[in-house]
Amino acid sequence: MMKLIIYLLIVLSMSSFAKSLNNPETWQGITDQVMGGKSDLVITHRDGVFTMSGIVTTENNGGFVRLSNRVDINSNDFQGIQFQAKGNNEAYEVHVTLKGFKIPPWSYLSKSFDVTNEWQVYRIAFKDLKTNGLNAASMKPKNIRDISIAGYGRDFEVDLAIKDISLFSD
Repeated sequence: MMKLIIYLLIVLSMSSFAKSLNNPETWQGITDQVMGGKSDLVITHRDGVFTMSGIVTTENNGGFVRLSNRVDINSNDFQGIQFQAKGNNEAYEVHVTLKGFKIPPWSYLSKSFDVTNEWQVYRIAFKDLKTNGLNAASMKPKNIRDISIAGYGRDFEVDLAIKDISLFSD
């Protein structure tokens, strides 16, 4: 009985420090085609791994693909996002969109990360995100509307696998 109580306490304490974002039903693909671009993206989910494949092209004022999650964060205790990723030796980005008024309306915060063909753990702190545009809301976890993994800003082939996505707090 004591082992069960200790186990439950450990599980409960761990869940207070991390928020899993692994549910495939909460993620969707978005491309620059919504704005007339020509980038293309296919997303699959199998055995807990999201796979992004396609192309990013800057043709026709395009230049992005995203795997995006509209999150509901009820605590400002989270300090960032962590995940494992591997891919085609390219740079990708974490994009965070805040709620509320933005200039331009597609303003976001971002941080790039480079992948190799081996699984690596990435921990990206919210404090390290760079602002792209003007946000009326301050960068607090409760103000986050979307978190995305993006291929962005240049012509390249997308080949990225991502798993074990969660918010972390230390």
